[in-house]
Amino acid sequence: MTPLKLLTPAEAAEILVIPISTLNAWRTQKTGLPYVHIGRLVRYRPEDVAALISRNTVRPE
Repeated sequence: MTPLKLLTPAEAAEILVIPISTLNAWRTQKTGLPYVHIGRLVRYRPEDVAALISRNTVRPE
């Protein structure tokens, strides 16, 4: 089994080019990006980050 790579909030924020505070606000508001809560740690699945990017991609028609 291949280990699953989870992203830290800093890594997810860097990929999305947003402040970590935005991720914190989304978690508080229960909106935005799904996250994994392990004890006191918060992590993000790379496929959820990619899905957020896809959902917010605007394609000119």
